[in-house]
Amino acid sequence: MAVTNADFRRMIAGSRGAVAEALPPLTVPDRLPHRFEPASRLPARAEPRTIEIVWAPAAPAGGRWLGGLATLAKVLAVPVLLAGGLYARPVYECHKQKSHGMLYYGTTVQMCVGERMAEKVESVQAFVNRQMRAL
Repeated sequence: MAVTNADFRRMIAGSRGAVAEALPPLTVPDRLPHRFEPASRLPARAEPRTIEIVWAPAAPAGGRWLGGLATLAKVLAVPVLLAGGLYARPVYECHKQKSHGMLYYGTTVQMCVGERMAEKVESVQAFVNRQMRAL
């Protein structure tokens, strides 16, 4: 059983839950280069072809809460991953030093992490100062 173009457009609009009727098809001329018959250099007679594009209304946005939560998670994930990436290495190194007994007497892991973070900030400040002097 063949489906006509009008039936196809109604089927597309119905599957998307559209209230409005689908727009009529847009006919675009075929832009293939001219073909030549092999025996002569005369253009071959080709049947005119058209390309039919079916326009249908967009599907209604379902699950707006889910999309909003996904966007919020993406926005909040960047600062969390950045802070975690900067903070994770000093914490790991300090816990490793503690487990091997390499921390000074009375030094806690939290103090060690604070010292490491201060060293990072100082190195970044020194880098910025060098760059500013170079300009």
